[in-house]
Amino acid sequence: MSSEKSETLTRGLTGVAIVGVTVAAILGGPWSWWSLLLVLSFLGWKEARAAIQAAWPGQSSVLCAFWSLLVVGIPFCALAALGWRNGVYSSMLPLGWFVLLWVNDTGAYLVGRQWGRRRIAPSISPGKSWEGWAGGTVMTLLVGYAVLGAADGWGGLSAQAWLGLGALVSVFGPAGDLLESALKRKAGIKDSGSVLPGHGGILDRFDSHAVAAPLAVLLLQIF
Repeated sequence: MSSEKSETLTRGLTGVAIVGVTVAAILGGPWSWWSLLLVLSFLGWKEARAAIQAAWPGQSSVLCAFWSLLVVGIPFCALAALGWRNGVYSSMLPLGWFVLLWVNDTGAYLVGRQWGRRRIAPSISPGKSWEGWAGGTVMTLLVGYAVLGAADGWGGLSAQAWLGLGALVSVFGPAGDLLESALKRKAGIKDSGSVLPGHGGILDRFDSHAVAAPLAVLLLQIF
């Protein structure tokens, strides 16, 4: 087996494992979900601290630890809060949120790989194209409104609420990805870590939540 095929297989198997563990933790209830988020946030904090120290070597270790705590703590706390609706835990809310993220990533990858020509930020993330972004956006909005929104009020939210969450994912998910890519480029590293074979580190997999998840919590206060 060639190295490229081996890498693709490793990435695929790890991706399946990530999805499986995430879904199982969410469906297991608030304690299993929070426990997973706690472990992931700690690992992500270590990665962020190392990246910030490499990017700005003149900063004190205490300040680097503080900034990394903000970078990781805010989005992971937002993910924990997404499971609650009117004081009651609903596994359908975070599950639907991850469905939107996964659909957005998949749509952007497939469309971008096939038709991507115009790069969004070639100096930061050369693999991202406007065509891929458009494809991911269309798929995310369709799934949010026509699938999650039509599934008998999935998670207790209306179709309009899921459409709004889909819009947040489409705009601010890639923004979080680009911010993390900029940090890695500044630090001179390719991946934030190596804990996830074929995918890099925790920040590499959860960067899309960095901006989008806190805004989603605020949006749900409206609906």
